[in-house]
Amino acid sequence: MEELTKKELLRRYHCALTDLQNAEELNHKYQLILEEVNDGYWELSLPKDEFTLRSKYYRSHGVIPTLTIQRKEKWEQLIHPEDRKTFHQTLETFLESSKKIFKCTHRLKTRDDDYQWVLSTGFGLRDEMGTPKRIIGTHMTLIKKDNEKI
Repeated sequence: MEELTKKELLRRYHCALTDLQNAEELNHKYQLILEEVNDGYWELSLPKDEFTLRSKYYRSHGVIPTLTIQRKEKWEQLIHPEDRKTFHQTLETFLESSKKIFKCTHRLKTRDDDYQWVLSTGFGLRDEMGTPKRIIGTHMTLIKKDNEKI
């Protein structure tokens, strides 16, 4: 193993610190873009059975900007009862396939117990065996007229 001088250790430390600062800045920029382009982004952790929603909607209504719900039954309650079967089938089909992109249009419960149509799109992260571990995605609010299905 090579012995590093104090100068070389200091140089490597400053490079690592700069890389970390650049990564944090880039992460912040991506979060701003996601929040402006979409109404929220979400993550479904399959091993933890945990759904996390980060949403402009919750933040703009004075609620904590991140909502984390454990247990599939609980987070599926955010979906309109008429859309749950379709959502569940779409999710199961995605999980059983080798597809990388999840996409489903459904109504999502708002803080005021109303429902808003959203396009939910996600990217599946799978292990080396192809087993899905997480889905990370966005919700985009869809405009509707007189409660029509989009």
